[in-house]
Amino acid sequence: REETIKTIFDLGKRPTSEKTQLAQEMEERLKDPNNFSLSPEVLAEKKRLLEEGFPDWSRKDYKAFTTAIEEHGRYNIPAIVKSLSEECTKDAAEVKRYYLQFWLNYTRIHDHEKVMERIAKGEQKIHRLRKIRDAITEKVERHLETVYGEFYSNRNNKDCKLPPVSQLLQYSWPIMKINYHGTGKGRSYQEEEDAFLIVMMYRHGYGAAERIRMEIRRAHQFRFDWYFKSRNTIEIQKRCDMLVRVIERDNTNYQQQQLQPSNNNNNNINQVTTS
Repeated sequence: REETIKTIFDLGKRPTSEKTQLAQEMEERLKDPNNFSLSPEVLAEKKRLLEEGFPDWSRKDYKAFTTAIEEHGRYNIPAIVKSLSEECTKDAAEVKRYYLQFWLNYTRIHDHEKVMERIAKGEQKIHRLRKIRDAITEKVERHLETVYGEFYSNRNNKDCKLPPVSQLLQYSWPIMKINYHGTGKGRSYQEEEDAFLIVMMYRHGYGAAERIRMEIRRAHQFRFDWYFKSRNTIEIQKRCDMLVRVIERDNTNYQQQQLQPSNNNNNNINQVTTS
């Protein structure tokens, strides 16, 4: 076998007459399959490598694996296992073993830089969605504290049970105040409509424009609001993006205002100490 392979590499270096003769000899050697049989040591190594590897994983499975990491992040192993189990019918233990070997040997993949770049972009998107979710939650909780905080704080906890958040929002969302900071309100949308969009993002999540559109059509408060009811998903999502920026700016200003009293107190203490 080694002589046959060596002859193939040396064939291009010979003159034309010798090439013809060597080609005839090669044809005779190729007729005998024993010339290409593997030795027992090589067969044992091949068997070991197949057992350690993943012969049942195709290119499609690898693509589904990397896509799952992009969508869920590299540290969300349960979500990655669930995605591969549903899409590729892979066993959970096998997916975990593949996950471990991927991160140990990913640099051996010829296009691993592009794969890592896509994974990093996916994780940035996940991080951004979490920040948006936290900002919306902070806005809604601050609204509920403003509306119901004093009422429930003055009542006996034994006699009063706090209703669920969905029920509290059902009666209080029309009076939610939004600080536009001089921009973003516009003439097309009313503050009540924006408050409804914020509550729907809190309920269904950011990016669920189609669900929000159906909620608008079902809400009796807007049964005569044809402009709001006729908005499509793209327009609703665009308005939600603007509201997210307004909420983040409002949350930042609120946090800065909360820090100002403590800073003033520290300054007063320093003045008293100095005097």
